[in-house]
This record gives sequence, structure tokens and C-alpha cells, in this order.
Amino acid sequence: MPKKRILILAANPKASPYLDLPSEVEKIKEALERAHLDDKFEIIDRACVTPEKLSWTVLKVKPDIVHFCGHGYGDEGLLLEGATDQGQLVSTKALSGLFELFADKVECVLLNACYAEVQADVIKQHIKYVVGMSEAIGDKAAIKFSVGFYDALYDGQDYEFAFKYACNRICLDGIDQAHIPVLKKKPNGNDIVNLWVHGWVKQNYDNPPTVELDWTDYFDIDSQPRCIASQDTWDNVLKPSLIKTRNELTEGRSALTVNIQGRLPLSAAFVIGSTFPDTRGYNLQVEQRSQSKNSAWWRSDASPSDVKFKVIKEEGEVGEHLLFGIGITGDGLRDIQKLHKSPVGLDKFDSFVYIEPENGAGEQAISSDGDALALVLHAKELIRQYRQKYDVGCIHLVLFAPLGFCLLLGQRLRVIGEVVTYEFIPGKNYQPSVKLCI
Repeated sequence: MPKKRILILAANPKASPYLDLPSEVEKIKEALERAHLDDKFEIIDRACVTPEKLSWTVLKVKPDIVHFCGHGYGDEGLLLEGATDQGQLVSTKALSGLFELFADKVECVLLNACYAEVQADVIKQHIKYVVGMSEAIGDKAAIKFSVGFYDALYDGQDYEFAFKYACNRICLDGIDQAHIPVLKKKPNGNDIVNLWVHGWVKQNYDNPPTVELDWTDYFDIDSQPRCIASQDTWDNVLKPSLIKTRNELTEGRSALTVNIQGRLPLSAAFVIGSTFPDTRGYNLQVEQRSQSKNSAWWRSDASPSDVKFKVIKEEGEVGEHLLFGIGITGDGLRDIQKLHKSPVGLDKFDSFVYIEPENGAGEQAISSDGDALALVLHAKELIRQYRQKYDVGCIHLVLFAPLGFCLLLGQRLRVIGEVVTYEFIPGKNYQPSVKLCI
């Protein structure tokens, strides 16, 4: 049986912050020596990797596992060595294209670089297992994760176990960064299910449901005032039904694509997304309706475009409660400012942030699922940024956005603590809808 080849690629341009990459590479090699498995695994390492060296080395080595250690800059790409000390950024699209060429050989890609979740999201379309980092990760945590990952692989464990074991290795060392590594899995085209969730109204769709949830008793768009489910209903009826459905659909499957259809409150879409997190191998497809176009399917594994948000309004001070408004389908600033001045059930919001797409709110803001995913990833980054800036314990999230965006944001937003979503009630402005801890 041929040896499993691990290709370790390292890059740390002179002008970039120093990383202890030699220690990471050496400790991975030491783990193999401890396991006495030189007959089953082979490590090939290359330092000072340029784009050309990356491409050529993958071509010649034909590895089973590709491990990159270095700097990542989110949407901008991964930083490799270049013609100057500054290095050269390699785009997500270019990296994805490279791994598509070797999809029949490479089993796993591990991107041990800050903010490399963006690249992992796209590469998973071609490679079965991809690990990325959701935010900045320290040298010590990165090395602990790498050693734990390979210790488990050398012991004969599969990639999913190795990932969990590596995250636990960070915890055992008392480092509060075990949530940063994320595992992405290539969707299995055969494992596709249809989930209908009826909220405002009940209706039929072309694809017969695998599971159908009828929540219309808890939501009424025609009542005065509009009726939405209470927190008690969410805690004791709706969320348990979602979790039960997820577990039933997932049983016996390592990855799952879920087609979601239904006319729902935006907060309900957010909760559904959070119940099927991308870190557990769920790929979501949501039917997004438009007033000016036919409905389209938005995929959670779409390639993100380059659209971004801009901050329209920010004010406040350090404190427990941050009101965070997202206006995509229209200008929601006035209504959200009204909520800010007269908070429901609170003495005050300590801080307030309102964002819109750079190209403005309205029908033109999102033209594809790539736009939607790009805005989801940027919203996630901004929410974390302002949560840290104002030392926030609870995010009050007001969504003036397409249903598909809300569902995909729920799937991606995690490890931020309490989140309260709001619904617009005519005559009453925005009202709290459901509280989650994610």
C-alpha cells in the first residue's frame, strides 16, 4: 500500500508578522517519529512558498494532504512569498482552481492561517475535507491544533475525529481558541433532502418534502397586530422540533444538503440556519423569492463575490447591549433609530451600528447567492468586530434583508454569545422575536 503523502507548505514574507512556522513543521515530523509509521506516511515540507512553487510542488508531489501554514487575510486571500518582502496574495478563486485540478488525489486541505475559512468555504466544493480558521489564531494554538490533528491521523482515526481531537488539544492546554478551527466537508450530491417550513402561510411546492413543519398556528401575518411566536413557544415547541428534524435527517449521513422552502418570518429563517451550522457539514439551499424576478435557489456553498457592507451609523459606549441593524432590501435606518431611542424591554442600548451594502440598499443590492454569501461573511466579521469594540454580551439583531440572507447568516454566525432577533410589527415598529445563544 503506498504511503500517504503530507505536503506542508510554509510562507512568512519578511515584512509580514513573524510566525513560528519551523516549530510547527518540526513538531508534525516529531509526531510521526513517535508513531513509528514512516512506512505509512511521508512528510514533504517546503518553506518560502511562492505561487509558482505552490503550483509546481502540488503537481510533482501529488499529495493526499496539503497543509498550509502562514498568513491569511480573509477575502483578500493567502499570503505567499513574492518578488518583494511584502509577499504576494493569492486569491480564493485561484486556490480553488488549483485544488479542482487535483480533486481526484487530495483528500484533505488544512489551512492553518488566520481568517482562512473564506478559502475553505470555496475549496470544499472540490476537496472532501477542508480545515480553515474563522478568525485570527495564535502561534501556540495553531501548533497545538496541527500536532493533535496528525497524532489522531497517525493513530488511524478519520479526518473528522482528527479535527475534533485537535480542537480538544487546544482546550486541554488552556487556550481559549478551540472555536477558531472549522471543518468544511464537500457536499454529497446523493444526500439531498427537502425541508418545508410553513410560517406566515402554508403552501405547496414542486419538490415533495422529506420533512414538513407547519408553524402557521404560531404566526399570523393578517392579525392586528401581527402575531409572532413567543420565546416560550420557541424554547418548548419550535426549536425542539427543528433539532429533532435535523437529527432525523442527519442520521447515517456524514454530509447533507438541505433544500429549504417556506414563507417565514426573517427571525425564523435565522433560527433555522443556526440549527444547521456549516461547521457540521450542512449545505443549505434556500428558495429565494423576488418581486421582480422568478424565484432562485441560493446555496450556502456558493463562491462569494466581492460585495461589501459600509457602516452608515455608529455610536455608543462599552456595555452589555449592542443594537445591530442590517439594511439590504431597503433603507431601515429610520425605523431602527426609532428602536434605538425607545428600546423594547431595556433601559437602553449601550451601542448602535447600522450597515448597508456599499452599492446601496434595494433590489440591486444582491443579484446572486455569491453576493448574499459575501455579505453574510462581511456581516459576521463586522458583528464580531463591534462586539469586541464595545465589550458586548448581547447582540440585538434587526434584519431588513432577504430571507435567504437571514438563513445563511444564521448558519454562519457563531461563538458570539446571546443574540436577540427582531420582527417588524406594523404600528409597533420592531419587537423582540427570539433569543438564542450561539
